[in-house]
Amino acid sequence: MRASIPMLTQAGTTTLDPGLTALADDLTTGRWHARNADLLTHDTVDVGYRLLVADL
Repeated sequence: MRASIPMLTQAGTTTLDPGLTALADDLTTGRWHARNADLLTHDTVDVGYRLLVADL
């Protein structure tokens, strides 16, 4: 999945690994859930991505 997102591909593993390690730790220990439990109550989330389709 990361390979299909240019920003993540360009950043490289040296840049991404510390954050991914911290995220894995937060998920394992339950810290992510404790900090973000309110997000789990939402049916949708707007992360800013848009798909535009046009017939020209």
